[in-house]
Amino acid sequence: MNPITETDVLAPFEIWEVPFDDGKTIKFHEPLVLTPTWMPHDPDEPGDEEYLDVIYPELAIDVYGENREELLEAVHFAIFMAWKKFVQVPDDRLIPATKKIQQNYLAIAEAIDG
Repeated sequence: MNPITETDVLAPFEIWEVPFDDGKTIKFHEPLVLTPTWMPHDPDEPGDEEYLDVIYPELAIDVYGENREELLEAVHFAIFMAWKKFVQVPDDRLIPATKKIQQNYLAIAEAIDG
């Protein structure tokens, strides 16, 4: 078995769908490609360790994890929460910044049954 390399760890995620409420799925029209980066240890912060993160403010994604699996789970949860808090909310209840996030999601994804 080959050891996991830095290239493997930092390979982009291709997200096609994310499970949602009531048997629905958030389905992307094209894969959402997100590339992890390493957040290095901060020597001025005791106990701080290296971790992976994905930051994509256009979709309200700013998450981290100790490994790829944890990071992907955090990305899925961020998408789930953004859909719930911004996409499903009536336009008149959103501020301009969150309305833009709503529009960004609606341009690339939809919630479907199944």
